[in-house]
Amino acid sequence: MDGILLLLWHSDWVLLAFSVLIFEIPRYTISLVSLAVLVVGKSEPRAAKSDLRISVAIPTFNGAGGLRETIASLRNQSVPPYEIIVVNDGSLDQTPAIAEQAFAEGLIDLVIHNPSRCGRSPGVNVAARFARGDLILTVDPDTVFSRTALERMAAAFIDPHLAAASCNIGVRNESATIWTELQALEYLMSISAGKSFLAQIGAISCCSGACSLYRRDIFFDRGGLDVGPGEDLEITLRLRRFGHRVGFVPDAWASTMAPESFIALARQRLRWDRDALRVRLIQYRECWPFRSEGLADTLQRLDFIVFDVVPTLSLPFYLAYCVLVFGSETPQFLAGVSLLLMILGLFNLALTGLLFNQRPRLFSMLVAPIFPVYQGILMKGVRFWAFTSELLFSASRQDDYVPPRVRRALAARSPREI
Repeated sequence: MDGILLLLWHSDWVLLAFSVLIFEIPRYTISLVSLAVLVVGKSEPRAAKSDLRISVAIPTFNGAGGLRETIASLRNQSVPPYEIIVVNDGSLDQTPAIAEQAFAEGLIDLVIHNPSRCGRSPGVNVAARFARGDLILTVDPDTVFSRTALERMAAAFIDPHLAAASCNIGVRNESATIWTELQALEYLMSISAGKSFLAQIGAISCCSGACSLYRRDIFFDRGGLDVGPGEDLEITLRLRRFGHRVGFVPDAWASTMAPESFIALARQRLRWDRDALRVRLIQYRECWPFRSEGLADTLQRLDFIVFDVVPTLSLPFYLAYCVLVFGSETPQFLAGVSLLLMILGLFNLALTGLLFNQRPRLFSMLVAPIFPVYQGILMKGVRFWAFTSELLFSASRQDDYVPPRVRRALAARSPREI
């Protein structure tokens, strides 16, 4: 241990600082400390209740496992939704029967059956077409809500300039495996803390597909959800480009199921990261330095470039440089960096608990020390593969998240149409 600390002490501080940036923990530290400074001493006034009506759109493909619980949590709201519309997207399980039974019991207001799978975006768009509410809430069929979630989200739309908002998200099955425990910590850091900070500076870049609320007239005026991959990120950036305000409601909570194995988790993140790169850098060209935009748009763009793109694509070159500088002592240097990141990670966890009144569970505390390895090395390796496969092979175009016939239709469109 003394040798590791001594090696760190005598290391190039620029290299050490870049090491901390590469492994991403400071992203959360900066967000948490800044958020604490912004909110300390402030008492948020209780928002007045909104009289806007919420239409809920639940597109589902083989969602029988969670659909009933999702509907129950919506019906148990302090301010119930005006209507609930379920779109059965060509499901092959018991989803159609569950949806029809819920309709017969009066728990939902409309069931739409697609004879074959069309994808999530067409499901939301067709539900929105039949919706009669002022706001449209898009919900995944494995998402459940705290009792006041819809009331608090709707209250945010008292601001007439707000076009969309998402809520705080937790992991329902966090105790299932070590992977879900790590994802629960990740959600707490990246969504609860990260988005709360970005909301303070008007820099929200993605309203989560699991649960986002849109002003219905703006949703239609701006074309609804894109049918390609990464639709939640794409519509958020599109709304920002048109000058609309996008928000985040930290005291409105929902929880969703997280992948329980590393293989399932890696597949999910490969899709998310490929889509993010395609939408941000290729479709919206967010790396282009000369842009006419406001400060908030610049900050949300730099958040992705500085903390996602640069550290990820630099990782293999950074490791090679460490070997050149330290030679046989490279493992000791990386162990020292991991120790430093572990300390920062525990600090982040403690501060997050204080800010969001989240009392950490014992297993979470035991898992927390390995969170930097999970986030900074393992998941960054997944992201590196996602970015390189997208840059070299446009891998997102082959993603099964979009049905094959929809992908073929997209591929047949001209660049101007896309």
